[in-house]
Amino acid sequence: MKKIILSTLIIVGLNFIAHSQVLMNQGVIAFDDSVGSPNVYINGVLDTSTDINAELLYSTSGPFGAYQPVVTLLLSDTTPIYGTFHYGVVEPAAGDVSIFATGQLYDISGNTYQDPANPPGTVENFIVEGWLGNYSSYTAALYAGAGVGITAPFTETLSAPANPIIANLSNMPILDIITPEPATLALAGLGLASLLAVRRRK
Repeated sequence: MKKIILSTLIIVGLNFIAHSQVLMNQGVIAFDDSVGSPNVYINGVLDTSTDINAELLYSTSGPFGAYQPVVTLLLSDTTPIYGTFHYGVVEPAAGDVSIFATGQLYDISGNTYQDPANPPGTVENFIVEGWLGNYSSYTAALYAGAGVGITAPFTETLSAPANPIIANLSNMPILDIITPEPATLALAGLGLASLLAVRRRK
């Protein structure tokens, strides 16, 4: 019995060491633009006070490939978690713009996010989506007629988890969140009503 327990502990220990080595060999990035140029705008005006929902997404198939979430900052989320996590985490957005009040995005959790497959030194393609209101996604805000915006694709180089200087969004382009005018929303509503009327007639 003791031999079985000892063997199990050795296997678990070896798996832990192997897993730790894999983690150390994966590149990381932070959702932090506070060192770059001011680039968060709302309707063309630099945003220094309005916190927004924001999502950092990455693509490994080029700038126009499929993008997947690295981290999502939601105004509706109030429970932060801290540490280094694989891509796909949700964190609170409170303070993501107003904490520095300089028109820059900052993930106040201070977390780093680890690519599930690629090592430090990998150049990845990223975009940042932003939206207003308590919506859980860019798409939900878009369909609801809330303000939304998206950056052009940009690249960043993943750093090592143990590196004192973690890769951040030093190349992030302008994120301009555009809120639809009331007339636009009215036209959209009229169009939707017309489509429903046509479907009912059919």
